[in-house]
Amino acid sequence: MRKIPRLNYTLIAEGYAEYSFIPTYLRLIALEHGIQSVPSSLGFKGRDAGKSKVLQEAARICTIAIQQDNQLVIIGIDLDSADHEQEQPKHTAECKVVVEAVGRAYKEYGLRIKHYVPVQAIEHWMAYQAYKVGLAAKFAENGVEGKEQNELKRLLYKGNNSGPNMDRVAKAIAEKADFDELAKQSRSFAHFHKQIVGFLENFAINPS
Repeated sequence: MRKIPRLNYTLIAEGYAEYSFIPTYLRLIALEHGIQSVPSSLGFKGRDAGKSKVLQEAARICTIAIQQDNQLVIIGIDLDSADHEQEQPKHTAECKVVVEAVGRAYKEYGLRIKHYVPVQAIEHWMAYQAYKVGLAAKFAENGVEGKEQNELKRLLYKGNNSGPNMDRVAKAIAEKADFDELAKQSRSFAHFHKQIVGFLENFAINPS
């Protein structure tokens, strides 16, 4: 029997929901490629780090993760604004900020470092698929990014913005989500999803 490749990874993210949504997403997508994803203890899980902390610590944590034989590092921050233009220049600029924060580590290990910047926030990705768990009606493609973050947090968390509740809701949505559909609904998610799928396709062939 073929041994399932193990993918050790580190997530460096801003808030609570990211540490449920993205690991669940990665676990499910990795399984589709015959890979077991295993998160490290590095990063800010259980804390609301915020954008400045993520950018400040990105290079250091990335370097440690690579030294500890993590084959993948995922780093992300929120855009915290709308970006309705077709080419999404704000999104592109903020992605560049993330890459520059990683610095030398990105130049040396860029193939193992993937990044994401939700237009507005992670809740905007979650909102598109919230209909799968009965939390919202189905939104039109690219129809969420103009909504305020607080509006979507009320929709998703029902007034309970505690860490455990954010974790629970994010995981529930990710477990039921159709990620290919989400990539059509949100261009910023499509940017991230394409990176991850490409990485996993290569890793499945040559796990290392």
